Amino acid sequence: MVTATALKREATSVRTVRGALRSAFPWAVGVGAGLAVLGPALRGGSLLSLDLVVTPRIPVPRGVWGLGPELPRRVPLTAALAWMSTVIGGPTAWKLAAVAAVAGACAGAWRLAAGAPRICRVGAGLLYALSPFTLTRLGVGHLGLVVAMAMLPWALPTLLQPSRDPGRTFLWSAALGCAGVFGGLLALPVVIVGLGASGGRRALLVLGAFVVAQLPWLVPGGIVLAQSGRVADASFFATEAQGVGGVLRVLAGRGFWQPHLEVGNGTGGTVIALLGIALCVLAVVGARDLPPAWRGPAAWSAAVGVALTLASAMPLVRDGYEAVTATPLGAPLREGQRFLALYLVWMAPAAAFGAARIARLRPGMFEGLLPTLPLAIALVLAGPGLLGIDARLAPVSFPPEWSRARETVTRHPGTTLALPWHQYMDIQLARGRNVFNPVPIYFGGDVLSSSDPGFVSQPEHADPREPAVRKILRRIRAGDRVSRDLARLGVRWIVVLHEVDWQDYREIARDPGLERTVSGSTLDLWRVRAWRGPVLDDTGGTVSLRSVTEPFGDLDASGAATWFRPAAYGWMRGWEPAHATRDGLLRLPAGSGPVWYWPTVVVLAGDALTMAAVGWLLARRRWKRASDLNGAPSIAPPVLVLPDRQGPE
Repeated sequence: MVTATALKREATSVRTVRGALRSAFPWAVGVGAGLAVLGPALRGGSLLSLDLVVTPRIPVPRGVWGLGPELPRRVPLTAALAWMSTVIGGPTAWKLAAVAAVAGACAGAWRLAAGAPRICRVGAGLLYALSPFTLTRLGVGHLGLVVAMAMLPWALPTLLQPSRDPGRTFLWSAALGCAGVFGGLLALPVVIVGLGASGGRRALLVLGAFVVAQLPWLVPGGIVLAQSGRVADASFFATEAQGVGGVLRVLAGRGFWQPHLEVGNGTGGTVIALLGIALCVLAVVGARDLPPAWRGPAAWSAAVGVALTLASAMPLVRDGYEAVTATPLGAPLREGQRFLALYLVWMAPAAAFGAARIARLRPGMFEGLLPTLPLAIALVLAGPGLLGIDARLAPVSFPPEWSRARETVTRHPGTTLALPWHQYMDIQLARGRNVFNPVPIYFGGDVLSSSDPGFVSQPEHADPREPAVRKILRRIRAGDRVSRDLARLGVRWIVVLHEVDWQDYREIARDPGLERTVSGSTLDLWRVRAWRGPVLDDTGGTVSLRSVTEPFGDLDASGAATWFRPAAYGWMRGWEPAHATRDGLLRLPAGSGPVWYWPTVVVLAGDALTMAAVGWLLARRRWKRASDLNGAPSIAPPVLVLPDRQGPE
């Protein structure tokens, strides 16, 4: 006989299962959307497309230690991917992160549209997760920005009310900071708008917490930026928004500064502009149905996002914006289209509510069709980017000579010169797409490659050895023998890709000081015979180096010596500072003891401070939750409570 207790228990179980299924549904939709975006990439293989260079093994970026010369834009996210790549391979790690980001963005926008009909919420999720903005950034390799977008809708209600719970604001700021500069720059305007809406309550506490949350990328970025200070202004990265039609297309998620790389670039511009108008109208109509606690600040945040997006394209403000972004402090703002995410995260749920509201006002046949409008627009906008983002995610297999060359360099490490001398080039291996030179990422270690992207007035944050390299390359083209000059620069290996103008370097085959060790149809690897070691003293003798980590090495006692790596302020031998040679190498003083890079200590201290604050706050919240459940007094650590002059919230 079935008892009432058993029936009640069974009913509770059914409700629990139904609740779990309801919670899982938006994530399932998001995962399906992510898989649809990857398309052919699911077959396996590496990925090459503009800044998207995903190789079998992802190296840990030097920015983790505060080392340049490249700005640490990918820190700390790429460090996590690098560690994952040692277990599951770089391509698998990147693809898992991409699917998770699309799914998180979809579920987050769905959550912001709580209360709207289910079909409207699906539309909100896909409008945000599959917008042309999102897909374009995935296709060109800006995974950090897409990861930040995935977290933004979850963090938005908290960041728009930052004074209400500064601890929670800190945790979400730290989460966004894991996406590096991309996440930090999206979070900052939201927090500022939220502080403005609250009248500036607890502003110092909130802003201080925000800064601490961004230390893992802010500190290394500042250190590397201070080493060079050369940045290109916004004129090279201006949002594509020509005329009224261009502005309206921005409202649909368009405007990437390289329009030929944008998803749906072949779609009629008028159609996209009309869809941009439709989405904006739906959002304005539905914005009143967003939660009252943050709907006003969300609208202001969206307006700020649009203003920053268009600032680099509008005649009246463009010059001022370029002047600001030409400074080291304003440099992160130079690519303003990134801030369009602040508009999209408001527009998607607001448009869902708008469609539902209009449907209620227009009963009859349109009542059933209007709620599907956000979903229909999302599919139209996303359609060209599905199944591989215009083939940009088509997998690539590196020929065997690549792995043979990498194994050779890994077994016998030393500075590697990457030729042809281009930062970006059209690579046949990537079906002719323009791609960031893959040699530094594929080979790892100390790779000397061009830092000139070819579209700015001067290279940014160039390796200090580059001027010496350019002189040597001119001599190679003139037919001179340069192997000894390469050895004096510390170059042990030369990788020559059979791309672009590689034939300009054919004279190296006649240099008796160079030995071809790997040869193939796409790549040659040459060894510099005169290379003697990574560290040489002034007599030419080799000084034994035992490398511990990237910013730390143990050297035998010696006189003054040259370490064949890029010079940077902050290197020490024992307690004596190192200097730079005329060719941009690291000049070590005489002595003994470890060689170390003291800015790394500052970077690690910043990391430790952020992680300690995160751990403390999470533990405090867990203790408080446990004490609340048990009905016992809280044993949480004491916390500083600032007086609130405006009364309770």
